[in-house]
Amino acid sequence: MEDCLVYFFTGFLDSGKTSFIISWLADGSFQGKNVLILQTEEGEVEFPPEKGAPCKSLKVVSAETEEINKDFTYKLEKEYHPDVVLIEWNGSVSPASFFDEVDVPERWALAAAITIVDASTYSDYYRNMQTIFADYYRYCDNVIFNRVDPEVNNIPKLRGSVKSLNPAMNLSFFSMDGNMIDIGDYLPYDLSQSPCVVAPDDFGLFYTDALDNVKRYNGKRVTLTGQATLMREHRDEAFVLQRKAYTCCANDIGMISILCLLKIRPSFPAGKWLSVTGKIGFFRDDSQGTPVAIPCLQVEHYRLTDEPENEIIYFS
Repeated sequence: MEDCLVYFFTGFLDSGKTSFIISWLADGSFQGKNVLILQTEEGEVEFPPEKGAPCKSLKVVSAETEEINKDFTYKLEKEYHPDVVLIEWNGSVSPASFFDEVDVPERWALAAAITIVDASTYSDYYRNMQTIFADYYRYCDNVIFNRVDPEVNNIPKLRGSVKSLNPAMNLSFFSMDGNMIDIGDYLPYDLSQSPCVVAPDDFGLFYTDALDNVKRYNGKRVTLTGQATLMREHRDEAFVLQRKAYTCCANDIGMISILCLLKIRPSFPAGKWLSVTGKIGFFRDDSQGTPVAIPCLQVEHYRLTDEPENEIIYFS
């Protein structure tokens, strides 16, 4: 029996949850699927008619959050046998009321838990209701900031307010006209500085952005934090600065490394945590068939430093 994929949406009233679900339906993501929308609050935007929806079938069920329990979800399963369930959760009720208290049918598999945030009102709400947002970010794995105005909203600060509560969170930013914003255009570090100091928690963002943007980084001086490891094949002329990283989920932890070019002396502190400053360059890697420019660092100097508070880094 195939899994029924469950997508859980939360966020304040009028944050854009319904609009996001409607746009997702409209782009044909669920063609050929039996889609069930479970709505626990009603805003100004209404879902489209069930007939003629761009999916095999669409059913919208409204209920109060306190009505949703094991019997309720099993009844929905028996009556509609959905392929996809989209839950629009009342943002004034903790997601814990669902995730910690409601049993669902065995084949219902959580695909994503998403918080929708209206960037235009976020600062005031976050300042006064941080505990509610902390609850959102504890139970969700994706945050979508919509209605972002880069001229008004400080995107790195938006990102930081989430990452400080849940470093593993995946984030997306959408402009006022609905287009996705590239976080690389609003980095949480300043590449115009020399050196540009990259915070330990931003190592993953630095690495992925450097892979995608050679011209942006080539020749820049940066300071990075990582654990130094010697390599057998380059033991006298280089080391790698490495970090553990979630590559897709909690059960998939890998290692990312920046090659650091330096004449290695016997006193080199292998295995220690270092703050390393140097100039970024790139080398060609053909091992995957398609040439890839891999960032490396021509080391100017290094110093011992403390292990970061978050041992594992993230790519979003």
